[in-house]
Amino acid sequence: MKPKEQNVKPLKVDQVCLVVKDLKKSVAKLESLMNIGPFEFKETDQPDAVLRGEKTHVRAQRAYAQAGPMELELIEPGEGDNAFREFLRDKGEGVHHFGVLVSDMEVELARFREQGVAVLQSWESARTRIAYLDTEGILGVILELRQRK
Repeated sequence: MKPKEQNVKPLKVDQVCLVVKDLKKSVAKLESLMNIGPFEFKETDQPDAVLRGEKTHVRAQRAYAQAGPMELELIEPGEGDNAFREFLRDKGEGVHHFGVLVSDMEVELARFREQGVAVLQSWESARTRIAYLDTEGILGVILELRQRK
């Protein structure tokens, strides 16, 4: 294992994401069973997303809530090829990724590339740049890097 670089700050996981079949049912279960909420609902519609280097259109319904210091995100995949739909098809519902807020996406992506980690899926919105890293084989879960613009 490579020694820890002194000038690299540790990444802090601040989000856990579950991929679900039915967003409203899953939110209702979490609110009832765990008293998590309120949830904020959003739609993702990214026509210029990239999945394994190929352009794709990502659509998904999302719900967010704070669960202590961690944000909980639920995603119900929409139509089209995307990492969320693949996960649901191949594994069923469950933990899809851990999210990390980064200050410099290019620096972090270069650091992961040096370690042989590729970008699985990415896109940019008006406020955020997102990169899902292909870390499932290494960490058991996908790692999401988010940079606010």
